[in-house]
Amino acid sequence: METIAVAGFNEISVNFIRQLLYRQLPFVVLTNSKLEAKRIAEVVDASLVKVVRVRTTARAWSIPELPIVKVYIFESSLPLSCRYLRYCRSQWANAHICVITTNWHPKAIYKALGADQIVYTQGEEVGFLLSFAEQAPDL
Repeated sequence: METIAVAGFNEISVNFIRQLLYRQLPFVVLTNSKLEAKRIAEVVDASLVKVVRVRTTARAWSIPELPIVKVYIFESSLPLSCRYLRYCRSQWANAHICVITTNWHPKAIYKALGADQIVYTQGEEVGFLLSFAEQAPDL
């Protein structure tokens, strides 16, 4: 079964996770922090969400045994989003990676690191991302 990965914890990503739950799509949430994993479990029903802790600062990354086909990285900070992007591109080379940002300036950086799409948004409603990604060509 195709799985979606969500990285970056902020209000926009929480809304997106709720959309995934509502549509009953299989997904995992990537985090590099115990505290963030705990906060995710507080915001969304922990029994419905699979949280995978990754070490984005490690030189050698372990590959999770997950059939990830789409990755959504929600920018909380530029350095962390870049680490998630490098991690996801190295782990799932054929996955479609979409970075969601509220800033205009990092678009070229994300493209250079391997993002397939960069979505700029100021709103917190992100249900459109699922239909937007479904229109993207399969890699």
